[in-house]
Amino acid sequence: MNKISKPRRVRMGEEAEMGVGTLLIFIAMILVAAVAAGVLVQTAYVLQQQAESTGDQALMEVATGFRILAAYGVTDLTVPEVTDLYIKITLAAGSPVINLEHVIIEITNGDADVSLAYSVTGSIANYFGATQIRDTYPTNDWTTGEPGMTQGDIALIHVDLSANSLSLASQQQADLLIIPKHGIPTYLSVVAPSVLSNTYENLT
Repeated sequence: MNKISKPRRVRMGEEAEMGVGTLLIFIAMILVAAVAAGVLVQTAYVLQQQAESTGDQALMEVATGFRILAAYGVTDLTVPEVTDLYIKITLAAGSPVINLEHVIIEITNGDADVSLAYSVTGSIANYFGATQIRDTYPTNDWTTGEPGMTQGDIALIHVDLSANSLSLASQQQADLLIIPKHGIPTYLSVVAPSVLSNTYENLT
């Protein structure tokens, strides 16, 4: 008959060695988990910041822009042709502040196509001018070269068509894009009347 073997006794020294090994493994698992948690938290923070920045940029691109209130031309009756274009603009609903120094106006009449930047001295070749009709921001001084428009402001843009070889003869059309630095360009199409008999002609 086989004898039943007695269970092997573990000595005190061996028990201590097994406990230290288990403790080291446990500590290593905690450290790995802590590092992984730190990486996840950092990644989540970066993604949150990127999402907020993307949302702000998307909102700016959608909301920023102008609304055209009126457009009229000044006519040289001796030619006759429309030599100057004036456009009343305000900010679109929900639009943040727009600095006209960062605005470009693309304009073509079929014979010429030019890009106009803002000039504080007024409209000349390759530049458009703008004046304040209503300014709701009291410290906004356009004479210092900071033509910022806020909600409620109304500005009058002046384009010297003749200085840019863009004068409009009878029934001639001109297409404009008012392009802010961020946001949606504003399109305007004007047509000179069939009979140019007034100094000021409504073009809207």
